[in-house]
Amino acid sequence: MSNHSVLRLHSHENRPLSKDVMMNQTTEKLEIFTGDKLVNELPLNKAALLIGRDPQGDVQLMDPRISRRHARLTQISSGYYIEDCNSTNGTLLNGKPVQKHLFKPGDSLRIGDFELRYVSESGAKRAASRSSAVVQPITKNRRNKLQKGTLFFLQGSQEGEVKSLTKLLFTIGCPGASVAVIARRTHGTYLLHIGGELPEVNGVEIVNTVQLQDGDVIDVGKDKIKINLS
Repeated sequence: MSNHSVLRLHSHENRPLSKDVMMNQTTEKLEIFTGDKLVNELPLNKAALLIGRDPQGDVQLMDPRISRRHARLTQISSGYYIEDCNSTNGTLLNGKPVQKHLFKPGDSLRIGDFELRYVSESGAKRAASRSSAVVQPITKNRRNKLQKGTLFFLQGSQEGEVKSLTKLLFTIGCPGASVAVIARRTHGTYLLHIGGELPEVNGVEIVNTVQLQDGDVIDVGKDKIKINLS
C-alpha cells in the first residue's frame, strides 16, 4: 500500500493484500473488508478521517449506497469517535445503528458493502489474556487512573443536584433538543457534541470535542452545569 492516505475501493473488489502491504502493519489501523476478504488497510495516524464516496475524502468507498460524505472518525485523546454525517443509509457500529459514539479497538463499522475494523496491536495482545477483564471491564487500577469529577447542576430540570462522574461516558442534555457526552479518558475528561443545538463551554460553542478543565461551566440546552475535576 502506498503512503497516500486516501483509499479508493469498489464494493466488488475482493483482491487480497500483497505480501509487502501485509508486512507493513501499523500499531493502530483500519482493516477494510468486503465479505470475508481483507482488501486494504489504513493507519490511524490523523486527527480526523472522512469516509464516503467523496474523492477528496480520506477513505473513498465506491458503493452506490454510500453517501459522498458518509461518516467521520475524530481522534479524542488516544482513541476515536465515529460520527455518521447524516448519511442516506446509515452507519452500523458492531451491528447497531449509530450517530456518534466511541470507536475503540475491536469495534467494527458496516458502511454499505464494506466492513471497517479498528485493529490495535496492543489491543490484540490484551484480548488474548482478558478473560477476567470481560467480567470486570473497568478494573480498580484503571478506574484510579481516570480523572475524578463532580457535576453541579446550576440550571435546568436537575437544578441543585450534584452527581459524581463514575462512568466512562456520561450523557447530559435532553434527547431531541441538545445532547452531549462527557467522556473520561486516562489522559483527561472531554465533552463531545452528540446532537441538537451545539453545547457551550464557558460561553464558547463546541463543534466537535474539547478537553474540560476544572471549574468549566457547560451549557447544554436548558441545562447549565459546572464541572469540578480532581
